[in-house]
Amino acid sequence: MNVWFITKGLLLNDHAAVMPGEPGGRPADQRRDAPGRPESQSRSTRAGSMHRPVVALIALAAAGALAAGCGGNGPSYGGSGGGPYGSGGAPTGTAPSGVATVAATSTKLGQILVDGNGRTLYLFQKDQPDQSACAGGCASAWPPDQSSGTPKAGSPVQASLLGTIKRSDGTTQVTYNHHPLYYYSGDSGAGQQNGQGLNAFDALWYVVAPSGETVTSATS
Repeated sequence: MNVWFITKGLLLNDHAAVMPGEPGGRPADQRRDAPGRPESQSRSTRAGSMHRPVVALIALAAAGALAAGCGGNGPSYGGSGGGPYGSGGAPTGTAPSGVATVAATSTKLGQILVDGNGRTLYLFQKDQPDQSACAGGCASAWPPDQSSGTPKAGSPVQASLLGTIKRSDGTTQVTYNHHPLYYYSGDSGAGQQNGQGLNAFDALWYVVAPSGETVTSATS
């Protein structure tokens, strides 16, 4: 351990200290022992007084080395949390590696498509069948409903109308009756249809019925 090397080094320095009257030290005739005290006793007293601070230094060095050795072994905290929201607080509709579910729910617009969490899904009238015309800033305001595999149909959605397309960024978007499906960033939770009938990015946005038809009635 590092403590052993520190201790050994200090002890070597202690033994290497030059004592008065030894080679490299002061001449023997310059020693100033107390009158009447034997020279050996005087030398022993001086050596003992020098050794005590060295022992204290060794103890301090050992404690510091032990503290340093223990550092970095404590718990490390970090990581990041994720929720059902993408950029700008818009819902992504599914976990990053999850399979999307498309279901339907009853609203004042009638039965409309929602995701597995009850969030409203929309179509974009600028889209062509199985082709999305919404990217960049449009996709930030109207996030695509993504899936990592074949989407699941909840009641009373028709599984035969479900499909997927590949987007230009490589992600997979859910379609229904060949309409690419989207969320609206202005919906903060399930049961909201704030995007219904909006004219944005050069076309209108509408909710979708389980039959695959566009629901054009605006919310009141």
